[in-house]
Amino acid sequence: MSILTFLHESFASTKGPYNRCVGRHTQRFCANAARRAKTQEQKRIWFSSAISADEVIATLAGLEKRRSLGALAEWQLRLGVDSNSYLKALRTYLSGLLLLYGTCKEELLKKLELTELEFMQTWQSVFEYDAGDKAVFDDDLLPAFRDGGIDGLASAVGELIRDTLFLPDIPFGKEARTSLQDLMISDLAALKRHLKKRKEYPAKGNRK
Repeated sequence: MSILTFLHESFASTKGPYNRCVGRHTQRFCANAARRAKTQEQKRIWFSSAISADEVIATLAGLEKRRSLGALAEWQLRLGVDSNSYLKALRTYLSGLLLLYGTCKEELLKKLELTELEFMQTWQSVFEYDAGDKAVFDDDLLPAFRDGGIDGLASAVGELIRDTLFLPDIPFGKEARTSLQDLMISDLAALKRHLKKRKEYPAKGNRK
């Protein structure tokens, strides 16, 4: 699905549980990206990242059906989950992607024409990170990725999202971890395809 098509379909309505819980946050992230991006390449990456997190969290929560969940489809949402919890889950997934993006850091920074510091500052601004989000990245996800690679990262991301949105006693076994890992690797592959594209507007070409 192209970025333009996703934005049109997802944001056509301002009502409903998807928009209240997830979509409005994605809209705000994309608005931030449009303001902060100095090039179309930067806008493409910020938009793509926002959409990746949107698709995963909205599908996990049963608000949309945009991704294949595998064993994660068995997770059950807790009652009374508020908008801030969805926002926390979105940024947890985004932080997981950010760490995976580091595997192609040099190519990414060159494409975006940013230093590493500029990239990190812009990322935190676009996705509105607070102190808690930064602590999750530094204290939970970074060590998990450093010590356990993609397996460790997927485990940490999944456990945090489960504890934020879903029933705490839902098992997070090997099959569920593999399903989440597949989602994250798919989003990393999408980034790499974007990096290979020539300069063009985000509306052109397919995201996946």
